Amino acid sequence: MPHERVWAEIDLDAITHNLSYIRSIVGQQRGLIAIVKANAYGHGAVPVAWHLASLGASMLGVGDSQEAIELRRAGISIPTLVLGAIVRGELGDVVAHDIAVTVHSAERIRLLEREARRIGRQVSVHLKIDTGMARLGCRPSRALDLARLIHEAGHLRLDGLCSHFSSVGPPDAGNDAFTQQQVKLFDRVCGEIRDAGISLPRRHAAASSAILGRIADHLDDVRPGLVLYGYAPGWEAEKDLRPALSLKTQVIFLKDLPRGTPIGYGREHTTAKRTRIATLPVGYNDGYAFRLGGRADVLIRGHRAPVVGRVSMDYLTVDVGGIPGVSVGDEVVLIGRSGDEQVTAPDLARRAETIVYEILTRLGKRVQRIYRGGAGPSQHSDPQERGFGILRRPDLEEISRTTR
Repeated sequence: MPHERVWAEIDLDAITHNLSYIRSIVGQQRGLIAIVKANAYGHGAVPVAWHLASLGASMLGVGDSQEAIELRRAGISIPTLVLGAIVRGELGDVVAHDIAVTVHSAERIRLLEREARRIGRQVSVHLKIDTGMARLGCRPSRALDLARLIHEAGHLRLDGLCSHFSSVGPPDAGNDAFTQQQVKLFDRVCGEIRDAGISLPRRHAAASSAILGRIADHLDDVRPGLVLYGYAPGWEAEKDLRPALSLKTQVIFLKDLPRGTPIGYGREHTTAKRTRIATLPVGYNDGYAFRLGGRADVLIRGHRAPVVGRVSMDYLTVDVGGIPGVSVGDEVVLIGRSGDEQVTAPDLARRAETIVYEILTRLGKRVQRIYRGGAGPSQHSDPQERGFGILRRPDLEEISRTTR
């Protein structure tokens, strides 16, 4: 058993399986922008990015410049795109580290061109078009002017047009109609830019839900995120996906308590009978949601043990009075399987009244990541044949011993 207080076991072979499933849907010819933002959805950005690059991902997608620079410093030189907005202070870093940038406005385009000219580098740019999210992206009516501005800039290269769909679950009649409206609007804008004589770059809009829903499957690239890690957004389950992450801890203390004993902050739970309480060294600082107090179960020796009392910053307590033989040091499964029992990330999301994304991405830096499988690249994967290299493979055993 690991010495860690709380650890995540990451099955890289499950990610391989999920990527193959995505390929079976979208085909082998479409570009795959693998999303590794938010520490690869809690799975560990560097080893997961290396693995996805070795499997043939054409690009990596991150949330900000620091996530991209982390990959560069780890020796991963695969094209990497910052999906969100770049703040002014990040401009120098993204240019210097050869990071592709998503742009939304004339002001940012001009600032990026100025910085690229100062450093003497070409910058790959993806123009984002707001087709219905009202969050980031230019208005469709402004897209052609901004495409021209990028096209005429001396140090910027228009490599992509992108958008984002607002529906993230199985489409009902209303959401499906709105999504199709977004697709049509995006296609219209792409056509206007092409008709203006600007070389049409790669187009991408389909994230995990659109991939599974076979939406916008005429575009050049797809952007799988959650689906890579084994979950389908908004669906109860997707039988062809394999969750890649198991979350575990261990029993650190046991105490026999009489009936009527209050437990934890606020004394929200009181024992209904004489029982045994196990203390586990994991809390909301590690990403186990505060709202799971009194609402969730963990797995010990193949049995369910209810979480009792509030989840605190560093510890939680579970009732093991009905489980024979529990000992200090026993492995405890927070997400995953033990015997015939299983707790999934969607289970915890429902009980915490949140979404799977939050359950995974909130895993804290004290959680040790331990990697299994993924020993070598696939038949598709020689990165150097595709024009980029991976300078060195991360030492997965070393990463497992460090916090991420």
